[in-house]
Amino acid sequence: MHPESQSDRTSDKPDFDSLVADLFGLNIRGAKTIGHLFARPKAVFESARVYDWQSQYTPTMRLAFSILTVFSLLSFFWTAEDGVLYQTLYNQFSEIYASDPNSGDLGELIDAMFAGYNIFFPFIYMLVHSVVGSIVFLWGKGTPWVSRIRLYFGIASVGIAISVASLMFMPFIDPSFFWLYSTIGMGLGFLAYTLTYARGMRSHYSIAGLIGRSFLLAFIVTLTDFIVALLAGTSASFWAERALA
Repeated sequence: MHPESQSDRTSDKPDFDSLVADLFGLNIRGAKTIGHLFARPKAVFESARVYDWQSQYTPTMRLAFSILTVFSLLSFFWTAEDGVLYQTLYNQFSEIYASDPNSGDLGELIDAMFAGYNIFFPFIYMLVHSVVGSIVFLWGKGTPWVSRIRLYFGIASVGIAISVASLMFMPFIDPSFFWLYSTIGMGLGFLAYTLTYARGMRSHYSIAGLIGRSFLLAFIVTLTDFIVALLAGTSASFWAERALA
């Protein structure tokens, strides 16, 4: 086929085929994409509205799943027996196990829960956030649903990246500070969601409208993060109990 007869799709809106390519295609621009989401999100947001991302960025769904994969690969930071999360769970469950003569080994249960969480979390995250992203209408009038998901996962990827970075400090946190550390991490995520949306969408709304939508979007993503963690934790608990039964 001659080049002149090929369809120029640079101005096309993304469709379902675009979404499939976003998730499963290969791309080496991930580092650039996450860097620009922190430094200049407006450029990434503009590319998300174009069929092929202007050949500039890694699709944000793929980027999010890639970062979640890194989260799983770095699980030894948060599953170590001397780590803050392990010790916090052990202390919480130790009294219950001590009062039940039929209970098994608590350490085995926690290990099984961590293994289950590592399996379930990425897939639950992608599923739940995809549904929420498709119904969040904060991206301007006429934004199609695929673009909405792309833009939403641009915001979400920033939060996942912060979560992965926070794992590096987990071995150094005292168990007594676990909930404070978690609260600070959630606050940083909320702030990152707010600022990323505000900077990426600053030319679309007035100052008042931008501020209101920024906080609303950050609240939605943070709440969805909490729901995902709850679903993954519950699934991991059921899975561990059945595995050790």
